Formats: sequence, C-alpha cells, structure tokens
Amino acid sequence: MLKFTEKKPVLLLFCLMIYSRIFAIEIKVVYPKEGATISPANKDSTFIFGHVLPADADFEINSEKINLYPNGAFLAYLPVGEDSLTFKCFARKGPDTATLLRKVYVTPVLKTSSRDSLVIEKESILPQKDYRLHQGDLFQVSFKGTPGCRASFTIDGVRENIPMTEENPHREFYWGEMVFGRASPLYANNVKGVYTGSYLIQPMDWRENRNIIFQLLSPAGDTLRAQAPGKLTIFDNSYPQIAELKYDMSVMRTAPACGYYYFLPEGVRLWITGQIGNYVRARLSDTDEAWIESYKVKFLPDGTLPANAVVKVVRTTDVTSKTRVTVFTGERLPFRVQQTVSPQSLQIFFYGAVAYTNWIRHDYKSRQIRDIHWDQLDRDVYKLNIELNQKQQWGYDAFYDGNNHFVIDIKKTPKIAKWPRSPLKNIFILLDPGHSPDTGAIGPTGYTESEANLLLAQTCMEQLEAKGAIVFLTRSPGEGIYLLSRMRLVSMVNPDILISLHHNAVPDGLNPFTNRGTSSYYFHPQSYELARLFQEKLLKRLKLPNFGLYYDNLAMCRPTQMPAVLLEPAFMMFPEEEALIKSEKYRKICSRAIVEALEEFLKKSRE
Repeated sequence: MLKFTEKKPVLLLFCLMIYSRIFAIEIKVVYPKEGATISPANKDSTFIFGHVLPADADFEINSEKINLYPNGAFLAYLPVGEDSLTFKCFARKGPDTATLLRKVYVTPVLKTSSRDSLVIEKESILPQKDYRLHQGDLFQVSFKGTPGCRASFTIDGVRENIPMTEENPHREFYWGEMVFGRASPLYANNVKGVYTGSYLIQPMDWRENRNIIFQLLSPAGDTLRAQAPGKLTIFDNSYPQIAELKYDMSVMRTAPACGYYYFLPEGVRLWITGQIGNYVRARLSDTDEAWIESYKVKFLPDGTLPANAVVKVVRTTDVTSKTRVTVFTGERLPFRVQQTVSPQSLQIFFYGAVAYTNWIRHDYKSRQIRDIHWDQLDRDVYKLNIELNQKQQWGYDAFYDGNNHFVIDIKKTPKIAKWPRSPLKNIFILLDPGHSPDTGAIGPTGYTESEANLLLAQTCMEQLEAKGAIVFLTRSPGEGIYLLSRMRLVSMVNPDILISLHHNAVPDGLNPFTNRGTSSYYFHPQSYELARLFQEKLLKRLKLPNFGLYYDNLAMCRPTQMPAVLLEPAFMMFPEEEALIKSEKYRKICSRAIVEALEEFLKKSRE
C-alpha cells in the first residue's frame, strides 16, 4: 500500500498529461497575418481562414459560430471596421478553451470631406511626383477637399489662378471586384469635393522645378492653400533627346505603371519627350507614344538622330522547324508584333521607318507563308503583314541580329502523330510548377501552393509521358527558380507547348464562398483555343464551379515562342478544395483533363 500511495501522484500526473494532450486546443490563423493591411472589395466584409485542433471543437470568431471542416480547417467571411479590426477567435472542447486575437488594419474608404471646415486632403493631391513636359503637353492636376467651393491652381512663375472644376459625384471601384465579383462599387455613398484642372503648356514656358499651388475658396470667403508634392519642369523641345534601351525584353507601357504594350530588345533607340516620376515617355510616331522606367534607358549625346530607316528588302528563309523573315532595317527601331488568328497572320509595326520595299524574296521550300505585303500607315510607321498557311500558330521569336536587321522566326506546325498513336507522341511540353522558392498561396491547414503545384506537375508528367510526349519540368523537388529565370528557361528550351500549374486564392474582401473554382489564363491569341479546351475539360472532370477563362498579362503566359497557358484548377484557401488538392485522386483527375485537352487541341491543329 505504501508503494502504491507513493506512485499515485506520478500516475495522476501522467493521466493529466494524456488528458491535456488529447484535449489541448490549437488555433492557427493562416490569413490575414498579424498587423497586415487589407483592402476589402466592398469595404464591409473580408475573409479569415486557418485551422483548429481538435476538429470537433466549438469555434467562433467575434461571437459568430464558425463551421470547422473534418480536418479542422475554417474559412469565414466577416464584417470589418473602418480603420482597424481585431478578430477574436475562441474555441472550446469540454472544459478546455483557447483564444487567439488577430489585429489587422483596413485601407481607408474614400469619403466626402467634412463641410464643417475648409480642407484640402494632402494625400489626394496630384501631382505627387515630379513631371518633365514640353510645349504642347496638357498638364493635369486634382485634389479632394471641402465640396461646394471654388478652386484654382498656380504654376509658380508660369501662370496664376488657373481655374479648376468640381467633378460630379462618383463611385470608386475595386479591380478584384470588377474582374472576379459582380463589378459592384466599393460603397454606396457618392464622393463629392473632387476638383480637377489642366493647363496647356505654351511656347516659351521653359522653367525648372516649378511649385504647384492649389487654392480653395469657400462660399463664406475663407481661403485655403496647399502645395503639391510634385514639381513641374518645362524643357526646351527644339532638339530631340535620344536614348537607347539598356536591357533585353524591356516592357513599354501605355502610361506610367499601366498596361504592357511593347516588348523591345536591348539597343532600340527611343525619342524621349517627357517624364512623370520614374517613367519616361517615348515618341514613336505622330500619334503613338509609350512609357518606360527611366533606369532602363541610357541617354545618348545631344545631336543624336532619332531612329529612322528606309526598308528596301524583305526575304524569307526556310530553317527546318521555322521560317525566318528578315527585314533589312539596319537599325534597331521600336516595333510591335500583332497576332491575329482569323485569318492566321502576323502584323509588324515599325516606328521610324519608311517603305522603299520593291523586293520581297520568298524561299520556295517553305509553304508556311502564304503572302507578305507592306503598308505605309503614317509618315514614319511601316507595317509588314505576314499571312500564314497554318490552322494554328505555334509561336514566334522577334529580335535584331548582329547587323541590326529585324528578324522574326515563325515556328512551323510540329509533326502530330495519327491514330493509333496519341497525337501527343513526340510533342515537347514544358510543365511549370508555379512558385518556389516562395510558397505561393497557403491553405487553411498550412498546405503550400508550391508543394501542390509540384505534385500535380509530376502526376501530369507521368500521364503525358505514357502518351509518348517529351516532358520537362522547370523545377524539381527541393529546388526553386525565380520568375525571371523561368522565363529565360522557357526561351532556352523552346518547347512546343508551355503549361504553368497553379492553385488559386482571391484578393482581400471578395466573398470566397461565391468566388472560387476552376480558371484558365492566356495572353496571346495563339493560346486562346488551348486555354478554352483546358477550362472545358477541367470543369467536366473536376466538377468545381466555373471561375472563368481569362486574358491576363501573366509572366508565364507572355512568351511568344509557343502556345502558353496558366491553369488554376482549384482554390488553396477554400477548405474543401484544399483537402481535394492534397489527394492523389484529384491529381490524377486533373492530369487526365489536361491530357484530354491537349489531345483535342493537337488533333484540331494537325495540318
């Protein structure tokens, strides 16, 4: 009895340890992170997800009961405050409880300024960045302040009291809601007190670093002034400023930080006509301009001529798997390639070029090209139209050779096997398991997108190789490759088809219960039909909601050398879909859909 009594406290402690281990509660919030700033789409709700163990615990967030999935995962869509929000997560299992607090900040809603006092909201003032413009440019300014007033602005040393007008009340929209949701405005209240103005820069308005001063006058006669953070320089444009691109595949945009439009190689010469912040503006023709980051150009000495060339000769050359078209420009001109699929053709626009093209020599061995003809669209815009004898375009590579002549290599249709062999026989497919070294999206249980993408790619590779395809992965287990390196690898290995595999998540604030499912993405017209087939087959096999087929400017959709598609078969952040993504059955079904889409695409594309 004495021995038993001595061991009893030890036994009791052991039992308590087992009880604690069984019933100890763990709450893990995967998203949002502590202290994060979120931007809800409709400014009244956002999502939170993670997991709770044990999975049969009672769980609530901010006193609202939240359902736990069999693996303990949770996903909730809850109201938010105006400036900050603390999610109070509480779980109970028997006598045990656990609490976790997660504080986040909310981007402020654009609201009408108070009428109680005269105000100009400094963070709303434009310009925020320095401008460099020349005579003939339209300089535009704006700010938000007290509504119902009179406003004007002054360009120090140039022009005083330039009138401004109060815009009609407007609503603000959020890109995520427009693309994925119902395109509803962020909030119902119309914003008032937005004032805009402009000034057409006149000859002899040459000034350096001029301040921009705003004035707001209330109906009662009170006055308020504010200075813009950005300054204006008006420079002499009597001689052109010429620069050349420092990097290959430089992206030129429609406006500062706006849409991608031109993809130009190193050494292309540009006529620079202005600057906003860290973007410079290039004149391409009388009607065309583009913008590029200033660090990507090198200014050439004063007196350097703008890009110009007389195009005398074009010729084609048959080169095994491609047809090469050489345009003898002799100079690295800005250009843009436009692809159409009905009919199949490529149009190339050269800026700073004049046609004297009396000779176009065709290589009779190549039947890929139906016709080539040119047009002079403007005094310095030369267009070359290449009509193709193909059901499906397989990619092109545009560049300048060592003699500064323009070259475009147009890929021929690969040899597509006929029955009884699979059309995938000997087709070279590059599979890109997205992400890594970054994790990508993370599911409620902590499962990472980079893991899921690689496992799907490996299963897909097995099924494609079983059909006779030649398959290569951009990364292997334990390896990572950054996005720029992936794009270079794509160009180097030059597959017939590129497929980038991902798993999805929605932006802050969108309702994840109504915005989820399967989606496919493409960028170039040559990739549309393949993306459409992927979407069709994945929806049929997976039976998930249709999240959409999208044209999207994604890096792994941008290569021109082959049809390239990015797939998001399911959502990492939705608990049911995360559990599905983890399963071998899902990977096999998904891979089967991809194989079916590829086989149908190849059959349709066979010459």
